[in-house]
Amino acid sequence: MDLRRIALALLLCLLTGRLLAAPQELSPAEGATLLQQLRDVHLKQPDFQATFTQQRNSHLLNKPVVSEGSIDFSAPDKFRQEVRTPSPSTTVCDGHTMWIYYPAFNDVEIYTLGQRSFFDESVQALTAGLNFEHIDEYYNFRAFKDAGGYRLELTPKKPALRRMVDEIILELSADFLPLRTDITLPKGDHLSTDYHNGRRTPLPASLFEFTPPAGAEITHPLGK
Repeated sequence: MDLRRIALALLLCLLTGRLLAAPQELSPAEGATLLQQLRDVHLKQPDFQATFTQQRNSHLLNKPVVSEGSIDFSAPDKFRQEVRTPSPSTTVCDGHTMWIYYPAFNDVEIYTLGQRSFFDESVQALTAGLNFEHIDEYYNFRAFKDAGGYRLELTPKKPALRRMVDEIILELSADFLPLRTDITLPKGDHLSTDYHNGRRTPLPASLFEFTPPAGAEITHPLGK
């Protein structure tokens, strides 16, 4: 066999291997079992920590905006997100109140959960990919499995949520750590987040507390 035939044979093997490794869709029963496994993991190990790189593509922007930061999450509803570049901000939620701090302007926005149902549902829906508690309540979903882990494709059930998001794709490792989220927004906008150095480790309650800095301008966009 000459070198060309050997190369062709190797190429066919590689292509065949890729085809065989394509994600396999889980049945509805298998998908339900996967969701329960994810919930069980979060009950035993509710805390998650990672750094991230996020890219936003918008029809209003000439080029994508890439940001980097870190995320700390404690199921079901506590989180802290630090965006370090290019526009620093800190978002903290203790399950009752959410603060968004913009250090460049020394501004703090405060949102009280439990007062506006549409806002509460928005927060719950957008964190569903981290705690998995409400996925089947808010989304229709398809689940896939491959050698590297799992993929969930989520489409909103509720009209109010469909006005916010068209589709969410979650990629998880074999041990259920978030690897990537792809969110398609209305009008074709797109938000992709890659998680790095993800780990489940106990987090201190103080991470989910926030005191506005002295002199900060405080606003309540949804009212007190």
